[in-house]
Amino acid sequence: MTKKHSSTIRDVALKAGVSETTVSLSFKPLSRVSDETRARILAIANELNYVPNSVAQSLRVGRTKTLGFIVNDITESFYSVMSRTATDTAYNYGYQLIYAENGWSPTKAIESTKSMLAQRVEGLILCLCEKEVTSIQLIESLRIPHIVVDTSPDFYKGPYVINNEFAIGELAGAHLIEQGCRNIGFFNASKDMASFSSFSQQLAGLKRAVGAAGISMQSKDNIFAGISIEDGAQAFKRLLERDIHYDGILCINDEVAYGVMQEAERRGLKVGRDLAVIGIDNLKTSSLDRVALTSIHMNYELMTTLAVSTLINGIESGHEITSRIVLEPELIIRSSSQLSR
Repeated sequence: MTKKHSSTIRDVALKAGVSETTVSLSFKPLSRVSDETRARILAIANELNYVPNSVAQSLRVGRTKTLGFIVNDITESFYSVMSRTATDTAYNYGYQLIYAENGWSPTKAIESTKSMLAQRVEGLILCLCEKEVTSIQLIESLRIPHIVVDTSPDFYKGPYVINNEFAIGELAGAHLIEQGCRNIGFFNASKDMASFSSFSQQLAGLKRAVGAAGISMQSKDNIFAGISIEDGAQAFKRLLERDIHYDGILCINDEVAYGVMQEAERRGLKVGRDLAVIGIDNLKTSSLDRVALTSIHMNYELMTTLAVSTLINGIESGHEITSRIVLEPELIIRSSSQLSR
């Protein structure tokens, strides 16, 4: 692959019709540059392949022993597990970590990437936004060592440590069928996020398991909810108000499942008798509720440890990182789904 020429801050400023200072400030999230101007400058910088502080040269000059970790939404509970594990693992190798959040936003994903590169990180751990490819193209063009965690969209061809998202849906679907469920729904993310690879693969796995029992899921059974407890509660409430009832529900995370369970209780339904509910992530609180939540466990500690150690080994050896590791999920059965007891 031919390495792309990196432009200067002056090139970006001239094409954007702004000062070099404004260009510089556009790479600082807390600076007082309007969102419109920032987005335009970042787009031009991407087009010209500009990275602040001449990152490629500075990396050759000296070591920083610093890694960057870019996540989608720091409020999601499993990211706290990943960040703690990543910090501890990096520390054991003599590295430190810095973090950024893209908020599922293409602009923030690009901005976070450039910010990390400006801080001369030696490698990146990435949760991909999936709505843009510019950031990963920039990372690859500069030959920055990197590895993707959690999920991998089709367009990404590099190293990763990810979950088997399809198997998540299959495990949940097979269990719901075993419990006698015949009307099964999938509480997905919001409509603008539902096409993300992890959610679409979970739904595909669920459909496969349910279909094997001779039951066909329709498009109406893919319910756009969200990712929070309130999102789950409101989505379930809307279904009941339309007199739509499911006896088995798989939710995209435990938070949404908690919302479904809370709203069901408010409506006089008994989870574990009237309907079966399954979450994903197996948070520590999953077993503490009055009705303990059946959940799909994914080993985020192992995932993150493997990702960080693989990345650092690649950096230290100078060898290209090619590992592609897929971790299998585990169904943790609790009372929220045991209808046949």
